[in-house]
Amino acid sequence: MSSLPFARCGFHYNTYSCYLEERFGERVQRVSLDGAFTCPNRDGSRGSGGCIYCNNLSFSPPYASVKQDISKQLEAGIRFLKGRFGAHKFIAFFQSRSNTYAPVKKLERLYRQALDHPDVVGLAVSTRPDCLENDVLELLKDIGRDYDVNLEIGIESLNEASLRWMNRCHDLACTRDALDRAAAYGIDVTGHMILGLPTETREEMLESTGKLNILPLKFLKLHHLQIIRDTALAKYYSDKPFPLFGYEEYLAFVAEFIAQLRSEFILQRVISSSPDSCLIAPKWRHSTTAFVMDLQKQMRERELYQGLCANAK
Repeated sequence: MSSLPFARCGFHYNTYSCYLEERFGERVQRVSLDGAFTCPNRDGSRGSGGCIYCNNLSFSPPYASVKQDISKQLEAGIRFLKGRFGAHKFIAFFQSRSNTYAPVKKLERLYRQALDHPDVVGLAVSTRPDCLENDVLELLKDIGRDYDVNLEIGIESLNEASLRWMNRCHDLACTRDALDRAAAYGIDVTGHMILGLPTETREEMLESTGKLNILPLKFLKLHHLQIIRDTALAKYYSDKPFPLFGYEEYLAFVAEFIAQLRSEFILQRVISSSPDSCLIAPKWRHSTTAFVMDLQKQMRERELYQGLCANAK
């Protein structure tokens, strides 16, 4: 393992924090922003009710409030993150809802408003694969000439039945098309994946690594499924309970999952995180930091590392 790129950071997989430190020469933090966007499966253009698991309050920090404009959200977020982490450089992260689902002139105004801050070195934009017109990709490519740009696309699953169950209102062909077009514009893309869906077996989830490995992605976010209050999934789970990952079970599973990913991926997240006030299940008594430390221990003891099993796919 010592010759692998992530070994110098002391991990058994490529971490986003290490990537950013090497890219910018110091610690860089993301500042979550809410641009007051909506989604095509909420406004009726494709569907209604949103994705089965979605409640934006479960991952939006207090400073990212639509009651404030982007500049004020950014200032509040930077103050908070400077105090907590001592960071001096930041990435403006348009996180809540579908952040490319608006006319391109509006998007450019909001994006550039965030980039005007002198401490902001990059832009991250989270969206769905069916909200990605070519003029938006052209805008992101243009911004990328001067700033670090990361486009996050909600893949969620590579299983058609799972996409239907989640009420995603798009199919795999739409996902692949969005990824291919983003790659054609030379944009660094994150694929967001949910692990632990009741529509998929453990074997099917592990098999998805082979499909991920051939997609034009630079980054990955791995999240275990959580049941969040005030969602369609909360009602579904109440009516038809199904097994969720336990802490030790997910540790063991995600270690194996990472070992089957190609070694070039950079992992931005490996675990979900939601406030206790929003979370119904599973409730673990461990922080995200503790999980990451336990994951390293697990991979070290099992002699697993990212890319170990990828060549067997």
